[in-house]
Amino acid sequence: MAGIHRQKACIACADSKRKCDKQLPECQRCLDRDVDCVYPEPKRRRRDYITHNTQAGVPSLDNYAGGDTLESGLNLGDWGSVGEVDFDVSLSDMIPYIPTVIPEGDGISSPPYPWFLQDETWAMQHTNEEAACMTFSELEPLIRAVEEMLRCWVSNGHNSFIHRRLYEKGMPMCLQDAFTTLATYVSRSPAMTETILQIAEERSSTLARQGLPVADGTRGMLNHLAHVQALFVYEFIRLFDGSIRFRASADKQLPILRGWVADMWEAVKRYRGEDDSHQSSWMTSEFDREYGSASEIWRLWILTESVRRTHLIIDTVINVYQIMTRGWAECTGGVMFTARRGLWDAESALEWLEMSRAKPPLLVPSLKPGPLISQHTADEVDDFAKMFWTYIIGPDKIRYWIYKTDKESES
Repeated sequence: MAGIHRQKACIACADSKRKCDKQLPECQRCLDRDVDCVYPEPKRRRRDYITHNTQAGVPSLDNYAGGDTLESGLNLGDWGSVGEVDFDVSLSDMIPYIPTVIPEGDGISSPPYPWFLQDETWAMQHTNEEAACMTFSELEPLIRAVEEMLRCWVSNGHNSFIHRRLYEKGMPMCLQDAFTTLATYVSRSPAMTETILQIAEERSSTLARQGLPVADGTRGMLNHLAHVQALFVYEFIRLFDGSIRFRASADKQLPILRGWVADMWEAVKRYRGEDDSHQSSWMTSEFDREYGSASEIWRLWILTESVRRTHLIIDTVINVYQIMTRGWAECTGGVMFTARRGLWDAESALEWLEMSRAKPPLLVPSLKPGPLISQHTADEVDDFAKMFWTYIIGPDKIRYWIYKTDKESES
């Protein structure tokens, strides 16, 4: 069936990123501003063909599984002109704002990629301020909070750093093994503790010997992330179980985990989702293309935000462990992560896009909560950020921030 041409926004409205009523011969906004109203020429449509793999002879079914798969894609190289897509609300208006809470001098303009893939957002942030929580009694609750996150993963299939949709197309085998080990450990009887710790030690050693896979494309990046998360699970179990022998073996593997996290960070900094550019070629309707674009940008954020949060959790846990055991830890810098309440828990691409459009997504430096706390109320920030910043600035200041927000909402 031939596609129905939909009138595009005029050039003036598109350039200023304002909603156009698309009236002919001139839109009302241009009439009000007394400027020339010119509409872009409609592009001639052509039939798009799926390109076959010349080696295999036929296209892989996995590559065309549908709009909800992480392996399907969005050509982010053309994202700067995405306002030309025929949404009732321009998709360029739905792209989340560039974060306002960014260190001075790190401003970004005219991004060729989405806000969460900008080069500046991958820079490690450092602070000269000492963490407020330095005693064992103040550090220990953070370990318990991470333990609760891992229990939540076992119970619900997701937590604050493993998104519910991250592995919806299948969890890599290495992480499946870590998941089953963790699930068995959580529900263990005292008599089985030693056996489960031995299993964790053997699987951890095997995983470390195998090394990290190449982070090539979306599938490779997911597998890369899964290996890091799996090794972290084995390390966490052994470091904080209380067994001196297993803690010693886990301690020896910490440099490997540190190295894997660093490699993961370098890989995701280069990742732009370019391998996900084939989806639009087989979509026949405007609606499918619009839906596909919205879904892909959301899933791209899910992957990169999971990497950010995984890095943050692992780096912090290692630092806390080293402070507990030797009294100090080297600060390697903090990553940026999305702190806006609701974005991590969004149930759909549309919900995520609408929330991102309504308010700044708050992609913020993890080690510098001060500016955000001064400018935003506690109910604007998700629980993950509050938990982490309790370790940075202390529980009393976080409690006061929440108390102040509650009082303001009552008045």
